[in-house]
Amino acid sequence: MKRFAAAMVLLAVMAVTAMAAQEKGPGGPEGFGPGHGKGLVMMLESLNLSPDQKHQVAQILKDNREQAKGLREGMKAAHENMREVMDKTPGDEAAVRKAAQGMAKAGEELAVNLGKVKAKIDAVLTPEQKAQRDAKKAEHKDRFKDRMGKHEAEMDDWIAKNLK
Repeated sequence: MKRFAAAMVLLAVMAVTAMAAQEKGPGGPEGFGPGHGKGLVMMLESLNLSPDQKHQVAQILKDNREQAKGLREGMKAAHENMREVMDKTPGDEAAVRKAAQGMAKAGEELAVNLGKVKAKIDAVLTPEQKAQRDAKKAEHKDRFKDRMGKHEAEMDDWIAKNLK
């Protein structure tokens, strides 16, 4: 159970960090979510959807906008609460745990919602379009892993340099 909670907190932190970083970018708050708008639009455009598929996906996204917005705002509030706790009382284990649990719960609700929307969109796509989307996601994941590896190496270098 502790591992699950820790994984949820990590997922929540990563999601909020990604959302915050993308919110400042050209994707903006339009579309599926902060930053997701541009990336999702680019993904959908690359799948060569039929006019009917475009209409169906647009309706799915429109129907979900308000709920998703509320969930993202809840996640943002939980993240801000965690940041405040870490700034003011980082050594207060109980406060940190409580804030982390809030982030985990918000992240869980957001993930469930995103999963439901993804399932609805998947029902509209052909098997070929799903395979094409999955290949693009795998490429993106690999690029993300590469960037994270570089960041980790930079941190290792900084640590080694400053422990001499």
